[in-house]
Amino acid sequence: MSRNRLTSRAAFVTAFLTATLGTAGSCLAQMPATPVLQNAWANAGITLAADYGNGQRASAIAGALAWAPTQSRFQLSAGAGVVRADSGGSQGAYGARLSIPVKSFASGSLGTAIFGGVGVTSKRGVTMSSFPVGVALGYRHALGATRGISVYVAPFYTIARIKGDSLSEPKGGALRASAGLDVTVAPQVGVTVGYEMGADAKNGTPGPRGGVFGVGISYALHRQ
Repeated sequence: MSRNRLTSRAAFVTAFLTATLGTAGSCLAQMPATPVLQNAWANAGITLAADYGNGQRASAIAGALAWAPTQSRFQLSAGAGVVRADSGGSQGAYGARLSIPVKSFASGSLGTAIFGGVGVTSKRGVTMSSFPVGVALGYRHALGATRGISVYVAPFYTIARIKGDSLSEPKGGALRASAGLDVTVAPQVGVTVGYEMGADAKNGTPGPRGGVFGVGISYALHRQ
């Protein structure tokens, strides 16, 4: 089994969308209360994931599906989830992301990738959108014949906006970064833990605020 397959079983915990949690000041990352995590490699075939996140005044649960062709030249991810504000109330969110591995070094132990995503949610005529774009830098190492570990960082910039029937907020944005750890615990099962931090969006504009923690489990449904 190749090192790429070993260490990319948990190659994504999706973080989609921006959503309103009452006011523009409550908007978090691509999906509220879920970090934007991106590894430097793609896992050929189909992978499923279930995720949990916790951020500033909100928590989230989400499911995701990722697919990459046999040569793992890119990976498409899509997901949806439910965000619940600490003050009460919940709403749904969905989105997609494209990541492209760019270059590997040190016999494949080090890798780089670029990625971009979009997320949308709507409630009571108000639509929230988020567009994170960034790079990923990762290191991976095999643990025996069937397991592996990967650590990575992903600096990115998020642009966010709000639109409604009678509402048009200025665009917001912030430079952020996330760090993640993927561990293959079984040949087709991986666990991911990650954290996002960085600058907050300016007051009066939508965008990420505060630190965000996330954990997820993934399953490689189809290996190529």
